[in-house]
Parts: sequence; C-alpha cells; structure tokens
Amino acid sequence: MFDPAQFQRKADFRGVYPDELNEELAFHAGRYLVQYVVQVTGESAPVVLVGRDGRLSSPQIYRSLVEGITAASGRPLCADLATTDMIQWGAGMRFQGAIAGAMVTASHNPREYNGIKMVLRSPESGGISIIRPVDHLRPLWQADQDQAEAAAAIRTPIPPAEPLTLHQDFVRAALQRVDALKKATGCLVLDPGNGVGSIFSPLLQEAFADFKIDVQLRTIFEEIDGRFPNRRPNPGLPGQTRALEHAVRQHQAVFGAAFDGDADRVFLVDERGNFVPGSQLLGALAARALTKVGPGPVVFAAVCSFSVIDAIRRFGGTPVFCRVGQDSIKVAMLNSKAIFGGESSAHYNFPDAYLLDSGLFALMMFWDLLLESNETCSQVLAPFACWNHSGEINLKMECDDWQEMGRKIIDMLQNRFETAEANCYVTRLDGVGVYYPRMAEYPSVDDVFQIDSAENPEGNLYRLVADGYRPQWWFNVRASNNEPLLRVNFEAQDGTPLVPQALDLIDSIRHDCQEHGAQLEVEDAGNLSADLPQFS
Repeated sequence: MFDPAQFQRKADFRGVYPDELNEELAFHAGRYLVQYVVQVTGESAPVVLVGRDGRLSSPQIYRSLVEGITAASGRPLCADLATTDMIQWGAGMRFQGAIAGAMVTASHNPREYNGIKMVLRSPESGGISIIRPVDHLRPLWQADQDQAEAAAAIRTPIPPAEPLTLHQDFVRAALQRVDALKKATGCLVLDPGNGVGSIFSPLLQEAFADFKIDVQLRTIFEEIDGRFPNRRPNPGLPGQTRALEHAVRQHQAVFGAAFDGDADRVFLVDERGNFVPGSQLLGALAARALTKVGPGPVVFAAVCSFSVIDAIRRFGGTPVFCRVGQDSIKVAMLNSKAIFGGESSAHYNFPDAYLLDSGLFALMMFWDLLLESNETCSQVLAPFACWNHSGEINLKMECDDWQEMGRKIIDMLQNRFETAEANCYVTRLDGVGVYYPRMAEYPSVDDVFQIDSAENPEGNLYRLVADGYRPQWWFNVRASNNEPLLRVNFEAQDGTPLVPQALDLIDSIRHDCQEHGAQLEVEDAGNLSADLPQFS
C-alpha cells in the first residue's frame, strides 16, 4: 500500500520507496494519467513518452507505470533511461505522436526517494503543462476506489522498445541553440553525479565530432549509479561541486557543469573553479534573452536573489516574480507572455521550446553567450553577482502537526512585520516575504508588487515588481509541502549586515516554535555554515 497523501501533492508524486511510493501507486498513476489526457484532449488512445532515471527502484516503478498506461488503453512509448527534459521536450514536440510524458525520478532528492513527473502538451498553448496529482489525478482516484486490486491482477509486458532517436535528437536540438558553436575550443567538464545526465557525454562527443568542433569533453562521476556514491543528487547544496571545481582547475577548462539526479537542472563552475549560484546564472541568461529577443517579462521564483531583478531592469525587461516550483513558473510564464524564466535552484525555462525547463538547454545558452563575448566565464558572470545571500536554510520542526505549526509560524511572521514599527512590505504570494524598508512613493505592498489586472486579477499567481524599488534587505520563509521543514532565505545589499539579522530571525522562529510546544533544529545552514555554532 502506498501513502494516500501522494494524491495531495501539487507538482508530482514524490516519496520514500517503498513505504510512500511504490509499484502500486505507479500503476494507478499510469491509469489516471491516461484517463486525464483522454478527458482533456479527446484522444482515445494517447501516446505517452515514458522514461526513468538510474535510481535502484526506478526499473520496477517504470514497469508498473507502463503497465498502468497500457491497462487504460494508452500507448506507452518507452525511452527507458532518459533525462526529465528529454521526456518533456519529446512530449512538447510530439515525438512519434506523443502528447504526454511521464518520467520516473525523484530528481534531486536522496537515493531512498523516488517519484513520477507527468506533463501534457497543452492543446491550447502548445506548451507543456504539468499534470498535478492533487488537481488532475486525485478526483479520478477518489472515483475509482473499487479498482484498488487492479495492479495485482494485471501484468502487461513492456512493449519491445523500438530504436528511438529521442536522445540524439534532443542533444542536437540543444547544440543548435549555440550560434557561435564553430568558435568553440578548449575543455569542458561535466559532472552528472552518477545520475542520468551521464547520457549526455557520449552524445555530445559524437555531435562534436560530426560538427568538427575542437572541444575536449571530460566527465567525472559518469557511471549511472542509483546509490549516488560520489555526491548527493543535488549539486546546489554546499560542497557538492568540490570534485568538479578541482577537475576544472586541473584541466584548465573553460567551465564545468554539474547536473542534478534527473539532469533538468544545471549549476556551473567558472574557469577558476568557483561555484556559480543559480541566481547569478539566471541573471546572465535573462540578460541574454532580453538582448536577443527584445524587451519583455522575465519570470523568476520568489526566493531568487534581487540581483536577478537588477539584471532584468538593466536590460530593459519587466521583472515578474511567482511562487517557487515549476508548476508555478510555467503558468506565470504563459500568462505573462514571458520571454524567459527560471529559479535559483537552477531550473531555466525556454518559452520557444514548450516552456521546457532544461539543464542542457541552459548550458548551451550560456556557452553561446560565452563564445560570443570572447571573455572568460568569470568575466561574463561578474556583472550578475548575487547580493549577500544566506542560501536556503532548512529548519526542521519536531512536533505532532508540523503542517499546522508551519502555518502558525508564517502567520506570526506576517503579523510581526506588518506593523508600522517594522516599516516593511509583506507579501504572502509564497510563504511570507518581507522587504525593508517601505518607501513613500510605494504606499502599499501592491504598489511594489503589482497585480497584472488583465491576466491575473487576483494577483495570486505572480506579481510584477515596480521600477525603482530596491530593499536594503529581504527574507522569505515558506513551509515544505511534504517535509517538516521551514525554508528560510535572507538577503541584503552589500554593506548591510546579513548574518546577525539572519540569526536573529532564526532565533525568533525558534522561540515561536517553543511557545507552541515544538522544537526547532537547523538541518541545512545554507551559506551560514560557518556561523552554525551561534544558533545550533
């Protein structure tokens, strides 16, 4: 039996295998995926492109997912090992007739987790939209409780995999985004971290040879291994790119790139071996999009560095911020008609490619910028340096009802900082966001974070950031949907003290928890690891 709370999830199925997520859930997910696609598109036997990552539990989850798709009269197109962006791109471009995609992966989560990401090629927009368990599949599950034993009764063999060109086609589509490719020289280092991003290395080598590109490609941690023996599947965590940083310096590489477990996210390391924060690359890519496409909205998640807003303004764009998560980013981009978008977690979205979030596409977009500039990686990125940022700090709550506790803490922070004495703007678009100070020319929070009255009159999906406003400091606290965690991001302009204020905020949250019978501990200190003894 799987955890029924999986059908409450917003963006995908995700949980510890086999207690929370297992083959039974995968079978039902396949069935309801097909039923939902039939409802939306009217196609009686939709083609679903299916892939999986290299986690130890992925083969059996993958098999059950395919069985469920087949049992509901869907036609699975089996790609086997693939990256998430390959599957989503294939659904967007209707690869071999596919109009939906399903990927077995837990993305950046630890090795004991697994999950299923699902997308549909939108009949209206032509882009890919996320199929959300809570909104799209839960009603079908609730109406179908009498079929609970179907997974045990049906064993449909996986259709024999025809030779697919999906992997080669995707990599070449990414390379075609590099207009200056013929100028490429030197060495690049890839770090897939034993995840399915390892697929890219031989395909890129082959493409470089075909295009007669004089580039040396080196790869570390290349073997796909679901135990993730060399680093965690999330390269954005402190210290996870040290081996890549060393390899870049050792081989005097142009830059290095580290992918997460399913390779839809990418972090860079510059030629000096310095880690590049996701917000810094987002600012550079947003500027690149604005330069090539022209002025327009750029969407970013609410916890990105304010340096992203600075970059968007500097290059003539309109900053648009929304909730964290691809389910929010894609909707906000579609409604605001954005020309680019992304998150500090290193998701980058391409509206000219079905709103796809792709690590490889982002890598190629940056490489093109780098080749055209005739500068080094660090020189290109220097103008987009982040403000003084805490990184994401994860605070673990120990209590009977952590979801209720999370709501209480966020409500208390709102009440505390909405006072006249606090002199802050407070927004609840995602958790609670606090910006200091208030300014006379912006009387209310709606004057700073403006509502798009035409496309989102409620202002609950995204907000436009007013020209001119720059806080001295800001922070965001939001609760995890599926773990007893509060996620804290704190940022300040250069010259404004960050650490003391961040520690004071964490202390106040701890006291609030204690007053309500909960204990708080720091699970991940972000960039404040050196200061951990002050609040541990």
